[in-house]
Order: sequence, then C-alpha cells, then structure tokens
Amino acid sequence: MLFNSYSFIFFFLLPVLALFFLLRPAYRLGFLSIASVLFYGAWSAAHLGLLLASVVLNYFFAYIMEESDRKRTILSLAIVLNLSLLVYYKYSFFLHLSSQSLILPLAISFYTFQQIAFLADVSMGKIKKRSFSEYLFFVIFFPQLIAGPIVHYRQIIAQVHEGALARVEWEAVQAGAVLFSLGLFKKVVVADQLFPLANGAFEHIETLDTLSAWMGLFAYTLGLYFDFSGYTDMAIGLALLFGLRLPVNFNSPYKATDIVDFWRRWHITLSNFLRDYLYIPLGGNRMGERREIFNLLITMTLGGFWHGAGWTFILWGALHGLLLALVHLKNRHIDGWKIPKAGAIAVTFITVSLLWVLFRSPGIEEAWSYYRILFHFEGGDIALHDLLAVSIALGIVWFLPNSMEFANYPKLKRFGRRYALAAALLGFAALKMMAEAPAQRFVYFNF
Repeated sequence: MLFNSYSFIFFFLLPVLALFFLLRPAYRLGFLSIASVLFYGAWSAAHLGLLLASVVLNYFFAYIMEESDRKRTILSLAIVLNLSLLVYYKYSFFLHLSSQSLILPLAISFYTFQQIAFLADVSMGKIKKRSFSEYLFFVIFFPQLIAGPIVHYRQIIAQVHEGALARVEWEAVQAGAVLFSLGLFKKVVVADQLFPLANGAFEHIETLDTLSAWMGLFAYTLGLYFDFSGYTDMAIGLALLFGLRLPVNFNSPYKATDIVDFWRRWHITLSNFLRDYLYIPLGGNRMGERREIFNLLITMTLGGFWHGAGWTFILWGALHGLLLALVHLKNRHIDGWKIPKAGAIAVTFITVSLLWVLFRSPGIEEAWSYYRILFHFEGGDIALHDLLAVSIALGIVWFLPNSMEFANYPKLKRFGRRYALAAALLGFAALKMMAEAPAQRFVYFNF
C-alpha cells in the first residue's frame, strides 16, 4: 500500500486510527505492531517472513551480546550476516554472484541499517533494558519502515516509555495531518508531474537538445526532492497522528551554500548514520588530512553503493566524497575566499543537479552522453508549460518555508485556521488528482 493511494488512506489508515484511539493505552503498542505487519504483508508475504526473521535474529544477537564478554566478535558476526543478506538480494547480480537480478525486498536497505545501528548501540552499552515487543515495534512501525527516516531505538522507545501512545495531543494530531497533506501534495501534484518531463529527457537521449537536457535535469532534480521529501513529510505526519515524533530528515537542502551544507540538510538520518557508524569509526578527521580525505571518499562511495548496485551510484558517491573533501580543505586553508550567499546556493544547486545525472542514468555511457549534450550548447526548444512547472517548483524550494518550518516541527505550536485550511486544500487537490491517475511508487522504494 502506497501512502499516496486511496487504499492506504481510506481502507488502512482511517480504520487503524479509529481503532487506535478506541483501544486502551496498554494495547496500543501491540496493535500498531500488528497493523504494521499487515501493512508490510500487503506488499509480499514472502518478504514479510524475511523481515520478521531478521527482527528475531537481530534481537537474539543483542541478547547474547549483552550477556557476553566478546561483544565486538558478536557484533562483527551480526553485521556480516545482516550485510550478507543485503548483498545477496541487492548486489548479487552486480557482483556476478547470480545470473539474474533478484526481486529486492521492500525496505531491506533501511531496516538493515536501522538494526545495525541498534546492535552497535547495544555493544557500546547505550541500550540496556528492552523487550522483544518494543524492539519489534521499533523496526516495523509502518510510517518509517519503508523508506525512513532511519531512527534509533532510543528515539522511539523513550517516547513510548514516556506515555506518547497513551495520550492524545490535539496539536500533534493536527500537525500530523498538516504534514501528511503537504507530503501528499508534494508527491502527487509536484513530483509526479515533473518526472514525466525528466523521463522524456533521460530516456530519449538520441533526440535531445541542450535546452531540453537542462530542463529534464532540473525536472529530475526537483522531482527527486519533492518525491523523497514528500514521503518523509507523510511518514513524520503519520507518526504524529499516533503521538510519536520521528527525526527531521530534510532541511531545505537546495538552499545549501556548499556540498557539506547540502549533506547536513539532505536525507539527514542517512548522513548521520554514515557519519556515526562508518566515518567516525574509520578515524574521521582525527588522523590527519590525508586520512580524512580517504575516510570521506570511502564513506560516500559506500553511501552511493547503498543507493544502488551500479557503477553510476558508486561514482556518484565517490564524487560527493571528493567534493566534501575539497570543501573541508578550502574552509581550512582559504576560508577568507567567499562568494555571495545567493551565488553559493546557485552553484551548489547546479553542482548537485549535475551529479544527479549519474543517479538517474542506467549506466556510465548513458550518463556521459547526457553530459555531452548538456555542454554541447546547440540550443533547442522547450515547451512553455514545462518551463513554468520547473520554475514554480524551484520557487517553492527556494522562496517558501520548508515543511518542518510550516508545521512548527518539532515544537508543535498551535496552528491557525489559515494553515489548517491551506493544508486541507492542498490535500484535497492531491486526492482529486489521485482519482485521475494510478498511484506512483516513491523513488527511494528502489533502494
């Protein structure tokens, strides 16, 4: 069930909400776990078995790790097993371990990283008391299960222990409805209208001219943002409906003034995971500049590989790592050289957009062909409605508050009627458009 579908909104979400509020607080955590199992099972019963087996196995590793003096050995074994499962399904064809691509279990990349973070925290003594029912809920809570945000055990279960599921806060419910409506609007009305323009460019390179190539690239750049940001808004909004607060995952990344700033704003929970569980354990910036550059390259290259099994993703991650290293060196050695903020934002936006070519292209050769067209400067024609769509989307990104600011998240102040009405109108517009076209998958479901 897609968040942007009638079946989810009317036949799953509304009944689950109604039963949740009718139930006694003591039963709500178990009820949400059952609802989450049903939600995932609607996609694939076979992959549901894989998910539940992963939960049981990792809880077992956490249990024996806490009782053992060989925590590092057990942690290493657990990480190898988790990553082996991910490699088998996601990378076996790329690594020539299989003759054909396997069907990727939905959310395997996300729940694998989330459980690895849990085991690492247990090994460091950050998590002590837990129950299986709480751990199961932490992994499979349906708002964040499929594509994040990547959450830590303590972020969710501490709220449960504080009674978040037991009380109904109108401000949280209202903020959740607003965020869900905003996210639905982003996905259905904005992202899904930009992607056909982008697909038309990337899938017909042989007839592409320079202006159309740039228009297609910007359409993909903005469509990707509204798609994933919209999903995250809906996930955070859904969690708020049940009284839980998920971490912020986007903070106007296309307003970033350099690539370092971009990664502090884009997919924040993934960036934090890579920093805390890969970059810092490798040595971070504590072992000299050469080692820092190496650590950044390794971290971002693996981050790119996490997104997809292909050389384009690997190169995309490696180039981001190289740019991060260059910005760090520049800030350290020639910090006095700066350009105006508006110029810095524009340069960063164009740089990130150019790297998205690798992210979107099926192979290196196709990406290289696209780059050649972008810089061939042969002119061309673009439709007025395409230019208008991209311009409006860019205006929203650059000149309007982001969703978290609009919803006063995470402080959750009381909304005025105007904000609630605006969100309701946006949600209604999205629902009306959903009636005219089938629901489209989110891009990050592929990862």
